Amino acid sequence: MNTRNNPSNTVLVNKERQYYLDWIRIIMILIVFLFHAGRFFDSDDWHIKNAVTSPAADFILFLLKGWMMPIFFFVSGASTWFALSYKSGAEFAADRVKRILIPLLFGIFILSPPQVYLERLTHGQFFGSFWLFLPQYFSGWYGFGGNFAWMGLHLWYLLLLFVFSFVVLPLFIWWKNNRRTSTAISPPTCFSIFVLLLASPGMLVPLDSFLMNRSFGGWGIAEHLIIFVCGFYAYAKQGFRTGVIRLRYYFLFITLIAIAINSYLFLHHMLYQYGTLAYCLKILLRSLACFGWVLTICGFAANHLNHTNRFLKYGNEALLPFYIIHQPLMLLTGYFITKTTFTPFVKYLLIAIVSFALVMICYQFIIRKFKWLRLLFGMPVAKRVSEV
Repeated sequence: MNTRNNPSNTVLVNKERQYYLDWIRIIMILIVFLFHAGRFFDSDDWHIKNAVTSPAADFILFLLKGWMMPIFFFVSGASTWFALSYKSGAEFAADRVKRILIPLLFGIFILSPPQVYLERLTHGQFFGSFWLFLPQYFSGWYGFGGNFAWMGLHLWYLLLLFVFSFVVLPLFIWWKNNRRTSTAISPPTCFSIFVLLLASPGMLVPLDSFLMNRSFGGWGIAEHLIIFVCGFYAYAKQGFRTGVIRLRYYFLFITLIAIAINSYLFLHHMLYQYGTLAYCLKILLRSLACFGWVLTICGFAANHLNHTNRFLKYGNEALLPFYIIHQPLMLLTGYFITKTTFTPFVKYLLIAIVSFALVMICYQFIIRKFKWLRLLFGMPVAKRVSEV
């Protein structure tokens, strides 16, 4: 235990690392990798598309969108609580700049131009070499008719995490220094509050608004912010970890019921008009399934994965570089493989296997070997574990 003083009170901080949160991050980044490999074959538009799409890909990716990015923001909120438990606000802010902003800028100016080029090329929006396209990269804003990828394309998670960290930092510091944050709260109460909070923006604001646009991993910016804050709040309360372990099967049961209903609605293309009762109930159901997944995953991971080994240590260091470079290399791989005559499933396997091998080769033999590359990819020069 570590005691940290402030003018008004004393806060007790448990600095024991929650290894299961690290395991969740590593497992989830692999799921994101497989998710992106599937984006070549679903019916939604993406940077590069296979000529033949797959209904199976549509359904699987629909299921993943319901909880994949929310678990990242929830765990990031939890990690922020633990980071602020032994860091000052200034130290935390400086760490965010080094760990998030620098890799984001690297991605925007170095890794995004080739990806936008491949998209414009395969969509028939540009003809010519990459070097001819490069000056046009800075013409207009991506997503608004232009090319400049202001969010780093797949790195939008880093952008939102960076912005969220500073927007709510005063609130988080107040929470940390307020004795009431140490009082216990039951996971069912947390679950009920979180579900209602997450459903509220979707019920009140149309999905075509910027803050609610579902292009950010299937959820809106406002929803990701709510999940991030919920993650911080949950772990600021005593007994959350033990509670989700105890009730993990309860949350799993709720999750399976919600997923079954959501799947039925999706497969039967049942849509509802904004503002109707049916629409509000569907938004509430989606929120229920989301936090059902989040607490189920946290419960089972806390019960079975709260330990470390050599793989976890390696994975923690490789996590951010893997995330940053996986999509550029996957698009380059997919650009060639989607032109072959293999079946979509074989193409999927080839894209996943080849791009995974390329990512690991780049990380193992290039990125982790050079100090300046470690800095660009948000890695500590002196090895330590991740806090993102």
